[in-house]
Amino acid sequence: MSILERKIAHGSISSFSHVEYSQFLLPWHRHEELEIMIFTGGEGIQFVGDGEADYKKGDIALIGSNIPHLHLCNDIATGKKESSSSGEALQFTMAVFPNQMDILPDFMEIDALLRKSQYGIRFYDDGLWQEIYNLVMALDKMYGIERIIQLYAILDKLSKSTNYRLVSESIYYQDNILDNNSRPIDLVFKYLFRHFKEKITLAQIAEYVNQDPSALCRAFKKGTDKSIFRCLAEIRIKHACKLLINSSLSISQIAYECGYGSLSFFNEQFKEIVNTAPTGYKKKYER
Repeated sequence: MSILERKIAHGSISSFSHVEYSQFLLPWHRHEELEIMIFTGGEGIQFVGDGEADYKKGDIALIGSNIPHLHLCNDIATGKKESSSSGEALQFTMAVFPNQMDILPDFMEIDALLRKSQYGIRFYDDGLWQEIYNLVMALDKMYGIERIIQLYAILDKLSKSTNYRLVSESIYYQDNILDNNSRPIDLVFKYLFRHFKEKITLAQIAEYVNQDPSALCRAFKKGTDKSIFRCLAEIRIKHACKLLINSSLSISQIAYECGYGSLSFFNEQFKEIVNTAPTGYKKKYER
């Protein structure tokens, strides 16, 4: 079975992501990020590397870097078009941890946990699900080092759990590195992060990547589950969030700084992505 190589964009205000999955529809895939999955609805089978385990609401899983995985909802398996399964995921790379973490006593338990994640881990402690869920949902109100500390706290609690099992009997080694198919996607992200404050066209991006525009759009959508311009909007809005909290710029100035020529379009995209207006967001984080 072919593996979908996913590239995950974390935005400009954080080095890792909290993602809500309202349905499980992704095929067999992998990504550089490690993933904590909190199952919030439905039931089915989780495939990780060479192993599998049933899942249901109230379960937690930790999947290592570049390990192929699939959450197959029972609804999809029985021929239904929509999945009732849902989850909250944290996706993060090893870059959020100190160098030589394995020799630091303070990180001993977390380091051991992350090593085991290469097999895929399922947790079954009573009460752990609600505790981890609350910590994950609180992340959306945090920024900077407070956010990193919260991630450490989540991993620390998982590392202390004694009621778990490894999903796969062996570490998945089959070409466990993202291949060259991900390079055009990497180049698109590189271009977007460098130029998001400017007016960007598909022709400019395609010329930079040296690919046909239509083919590039298809490859990007397949690798990220998003369009190029949806990712551009998220990069711009995440930067706007940072400016709303940490600067004295007006909302119209922030819109301009983030590459928007229209204040109304900025407000529209901000509300669509953040689920609140810029004024409400700024007021929420005023100190």
